[in-house]
Amino acid sequence: MPAITLRQRQQIDLKKELLVVEAESLLEKGQVSQIDRKKFGHSQLRNVAAVAAETESPAVVANFIRFQMGRDSKEEGWSRRAGGGGGATQGERLGTLFIHELVGDGGAVTRALQSIEGTNTGSPAEQLVRMELIRHFLGFASRYLRFLDLERGGHNEEEGDAE
Repeated sequence: MPAITLRQRQQIDLKKELLVVEAESLLEKGQVSQIDRKKFGHSQLRNVAAVAAETESPAVVANFIRFQMGRDSKEEGWSRRAGGGGGATQGERLGTLFIHELVGDGGAVTRALQSIEGTNTGSPAEQLVRMELIRHFLGFASRYLRFLDLERGGHNEEEGDAE
């Protein structure tokens, strides 16, 4: 499998601004500040980031988020709909919002990927660069979640404030 070139790394760096803005926007749209930290916190994002670090497959990351949504039978975390609990009149599920931004057409990662050289659709380079962008997106989301903890009642001691 090919490696990410120096030029592609430079172009990825230029896309970080977009990824920061979109990661923060996603957490705002998903109304994460209204979710109890025990239902959706840093450990949930760390778990997804760990999966992203172990694979070069965007589909594996999306699959893991879907798994987490399926486990959330009370719709309090990954499967929580923006605007509150369950119900057809509510917004999209938090996990669905993440999947769209990471792998969906028109999502933040796809938009960032479009202007990076040598990432033709379906190419191995596209997959490698997409995963790099996904990892950055998840990192930015995790950092912003820490900021949102101010609105969610401070920092959670058991999740480790040393991050």
